[in-house]
Amino acid sequence: MIDSRPIHGTSAPDAIWVDLCQPEAADLAEASRLVGFEIPGKARISEIEFTSRVRRVGDTLFLNLPRYQEGGGGVAPLGFAISPNALVTQREQALTSLETIANDLDRHGCDGPVDLFLRIIEHIVDRIADRLEALEAQVSETTRHVFDDRRRKRGELNRALLHVGGLGRRLGAIHNNLLGLLRIVNFLGEATPPWFGDDGAQRLKLIHKDLASLGEFEQQLGDRVEFLLDGTLGLITVDQNEVMKVMAVASVVGVPPTVLVGIWGMNYAFMPELTWRPGYFVALAVIGVSIAVPLLWFRRKGWV
Repeated sequence: MIDSRPIHGTSAPDAIWVDLCQPEAADLAEASRLVGFEIPGKARISEIEFTSRVRRVGDTLFLNLPRYQEGGGGVAPLGFAISPNALVTQREQALTSLETIANDLDRHGCDGPVDLFLRIIEHIVDRIADRLEALEAQVSETTRHVFDDRRRKRGELNRALLHVGGLGRRLGAIHNNLLGLLRIVNFLGEATPPWFGDDGAQRLKLIHKDLASLGEFEQQLGDRVEFLLDGTLGLITVDQNEVMKVMAVASVVGVPPTVLVGIWGMNYAFMPELTWRPGYFVALAVIGVSIAVPLLWFRRKGWV
């Protein structure tokens, strides 16, 4: 699908924005005709090497995020191609960020492709910040539930472990987004095209500062998720050890009475205890003592 609209700006009065969503070969050819340069296909914008992520051909910049994920959507490439008179966005799924910018464009016009491109990047950065804040709140709540709640029911730690895994997966997606954006902004900051203007260069610096700040926050949050994962696994191990300790105590306590019962249950012709009138009660008492003595010993050691 191809959607094109003019960009009404003073710096580029004849500029155009072409938005491609799951484009076919005919859409790419039509878009290339509209903007005046060849637009790469999905395979090219999906490549992860640096020279495929950011490159310059004449006055056109090709800037790609090979593994972009927005919210709970899937991972798919997101590509930008920007020239003094055109901006091309290329994606494989619906993106709320682009739809929000498109809906807001009629109310708040932009000053050419550079202004529109930077507005999209700034909006994406804002959404990443919101996702990190929401993720941080969930990490804090999960940490409280795992470590502070002493009334956990059986199986809750297993569910918490799965939840922590989901948090790590979402944080990994955010990390990919931040890393891709940071590479694009670094590339533009090191060799800012003259047609970006002073305002564009200044906005790139601010975006870079925001990305650096979010990167530090994401790294700190990653450390917390890793600690939470290790702590949850540790508590699960402790619970399992408690179960094994009970089973070990039960097996040790059961050994003496088993031996005694085995002896008195042997089929010999002559066993003095069989003719002893109080023998049955004495045997029960001895069996009881053989159970009580190990339990008292374990209790003294603090094992039960």
